[in-house]
Amino acid sequence: MRQEITVKRTLPVNLATEDLPLFERSLQVTFERQHPVHLKNAWVLQDAVFSPGEIKFYSSHTHIADLGPLQFAKRAVYCAPKSWKKIPLGMWILDEWSANYFHWMTDCLPRLWEGMEREPGCPVILPDSFRSLPYVMQSLELAGARAVFFRASQNLHVGKLILTARTATFPNFLPDLAKKTRGKLSLKPQAKPWRKVYISRKLAPKRKAHNEADVELLLQKKGFEIVYAEKLSLGQQIQLMSETALLVALHGAALTNMLFLPAGAKVLEFRNLGDSVTQCYFNLASALELPYYYTLNQGDGKESIITDFTIDLAALERALVQIEQDGLV
Repeated sequence: MRQEITVKRTLPVNLATEDLPLFERSLQVTFERQHPVHLKNAWVLQDAVFSPGEIKFYSSHTHIADLGPLQFAKRAVYCAPKSWKKIPLGMWILDEWSANYFHWMTDCLPRLWEGMEREPGCPVILPDSFRSLPYVMQSLELAGARAVFFRASQNLHVGKLILTARTATFPNFLPDLAKKTRGKLSLKPQAKPWRKVYISRKLAPKRKAHNEADVELLLQKKGFEIVYAEKLSLGQQIQLMSETALLVALHGAALTNMLFLPAGAKVLEFRNLGDSVTQCYFNLASALELPYYYTLNQGDGKESIITDFTIDLAALERALVQIEQDGLV
């Protein structure tokens, strides 16, 4: 069953009139989503779910783009010699992007909440490789969910499968489910949030700031803590966010941690100049009803997800002045 969803979003707090074209296509969007289905005696072949009773692959529930006949045939041939593992009950929440931190937190966990509502206590089916992703294991533990793993050499026969579907098309989010992630995983602050946090990408392999030292110096003078997400466990990041009133970061996975900010905390994203396409963090902040600020910065290329940046320090100064004037939570 498909459902049509319309999402309306709030403009950035510090929107400059000339920048409206960067955001206006995202202010209201309509998309379709599918709901979970319950399958009996389902097969999991590599990364695809097959219902032998219906003679049907449910690729729209397991992949970003539907698999074609050739891909089905390749999987059938590849999986034919594999051994079989039987699971009486399981839930599928994955697609080909799921091993990424952002997509695990914003795509998979909402699917987990829907699956758990339908079948409390149902284990999540995961490839064995996901054991090595700390945020996967830690988030499942915090959510009170357990996992059943399978090896690359195994096919699965699942007696009853809760087959969830993506809850929104990328880069959209269902506000209720985004807030549910915050509600289930975030911590209630013991005091009024006070921290001003800058998550640096200095240690990241890509998408860095050429003038990172200047950015860090400016922010330190403004009372910011410089944080490297790579050095923190998921629990430590959640604890930090619970105490944070203002989160600043370059476009990247660290901004996913706005999921754990308290209501009313503010977010400032360093964006790529002229990019009207890469809206995932603006959209996520809107879904969480967090005041969103931005600066535009010169990227080495147009593809924001791979380019390095030179941060506009004057624009950063102006944005911080406005945020201070607006008041922190």
